[in-house]
Amino acid sequence: MKIKFILQRTAFLLLSAILLFPVNSCKKPVNPIEGLELIIDYNIIETTIDIQLMDAATGKLLTGTASQGAFIKYAGADEQAVVDVLGVRPAEKKFAVVRGIATMALVPNAPFVPTVDDPVTFNVIAQVPGYLTSTKEVSVSETGRKFVVLSLIPLSDPPSGVYVRQEPAATTLQGGRVIVPATITVPGESATITLPEGMVVRDAGGNPLTGDVNVTVVRFDNTDPEALEAFPGGLTPTVTRLDGSTLSGTFFSAGFIAIEITDQNGNVASTFEDGSLQLVSEIEADTYNPITQTTIAAGDEVPYWSLDETTGIWTEEGIAVAEQVAGKLQFEVQLTHLSFYNFDWLIGILCPNGSPFRFHLNAALPAPFLIKGRVYRQVDDAFINTILMWVQNDQPIYTTYAPAGIPVYIVWDTEGSPFINVDPASQPTVIEDLCSSQPVDVNLLINDDPNIKTIRIEVSLVCSSLENPIVIKPSFTANYIPVDGNGGAVSIEMVEGVALIPGIILGRAYYVWITYDGVEYGKEVVATQENYTYIDYEIPADVCEQVTGALNELP
Repeated sequence: MKIKFILQRTAFLLLSAILLFPVNSCKKPVNPIEGLELIIDYNIIETTIDIQLMDAATGKLLTGTASQGAFIKYAGADEQAVVDVLGVRPAEKKFAVVRGIATMALVPNAPFVPTVDDPVTFNVIAQVPGYLTSTKEVSVSETGRKFVVLSLIPLSDPPSGVYVRQEPAATTLQGGRVIVPATITVPGESATITLPEGMVVRDAGGNPLTGDVNVTVVRFDNTDPEALEAFPGGLTPTVTRLDGSTLSGTFFSAGFIAIEITDQNGNVASTFEDGSLQLVSEIEADTYNPITQTTIAAGDEVPYWSLDETTGIWTEEGIAVAEQVAGKLQFEVQLTHLSFYNFDWLIGILCPNGSPFRFHLNAALPAPFLIKGRVYRQVDDAFINTILMWVQNDQPIYTTYAPAGIPVYIVWDTEGSPFINVDPASQPTVIEDLCSSQPVDVNLLINDDPNIKTIRIEVSLVCSSLENPIVIKPSFTANYIPVDGNGGAVSIEMVEGVALIPGIILGRAYYVWITYDGVEYGKEVVATQENYTYIDYEIPADVCEQVTGALNELP
């Protein structure tokens, strides 16, 4: 398939010579770039989305080891808008994850140019070996850099408020039928499922499961912030109601249960016949009921929803009633299909673009940087969402699909940045309505430590071997992390041949990497000065021929 708006055949990655901190600087190199494989210009791609996968137990990006075999799938209304950073639609609609990050982009022309009135919306689904599958709705309402974070549950070491039971060979099926009934209970006995004798279990294709089956049950404590932060599907979803209509709003959660059943051949359970799976879930006594505006009580009714973890779609299933049993509140429901289940009130609406955020600094901002904010409801201190904002000068930044009419506060996190902190006066930032037109002001403090530098790199590439020489000023995104482990990953970008990298300590070692098509290109580097300049860097003739070949194919 011919993509009209990119240089498909050009190689990727000027890493060995220009990706941050080259060995030589401030002069034109004599020799061609050794090992040059790729030259790209992202100027045609106007919107990128970095999906960051965090380990819910450690609070850090997935490691390179944990990322092996991990991928992000996407689905939904505007899935045709999604491409990779070269404009190519990936095979099987999925992106590989490298060091906890997967980067996608949007088609840069109509009908997929995002606006406030017509945002581009789709779901991402994270599947990582050893972690519970999670999903999140992505809504993009303006061009530029977009960041999304998913917090994932490691099944072998879950965070506070998450209880996991993995039961191998929980029971045996013959022709899909349960021979011996089985009951699986999470640690602490706060959730139980029962597979009754005689029930038939089938996969999504209608095929019966057979032999020994493995069962995983995961319960989330809806009053624990760490559990809510890793809530699959997120707490500001778009859902399908019982009548088939769709609605967006904010979940006030009363509990969440994830159930997975697989047979010895790896087939995944989907539907039940000749019986139903019984689910009993304890209700935390401090659960806030937004209808009664007090804590939940026996007799309170709560809608319950299923999350299709393969598409990220929420569907209303019915009403659960809180019951008092043996001195504790609980829900009991009968399930005819398998999914992730959530007991929640859906309140309010979401606005496509929230209030404008303005970040004020005590000194000039040396370069763009990424700041994280955790959003909590004021009424019950419940976690709602994690937002990531790419701060550039004094330009306003907008949240997308923000909860309207719900008073919140935001706790900011610069993730150990050495060059910037949040002013204590803005920590937390209290907001009465995230969807008002009133600007939200956040004060930031730049560290005046003279040892902390902003490195400037300027690059231009030339094909002088051609009859009509071509000059290329590359644009791409990358990440770096201190080699000593004292600090998190930092996102950076080169735009038309210029990169500004803040927070660098001269003489300190950093690992810098960039990825494409699941391949990581990186190296360890040490900055020794503040400016690096490579002007008219000579490109090998064979690479220039690739460039011109690609250019000739453009309309």
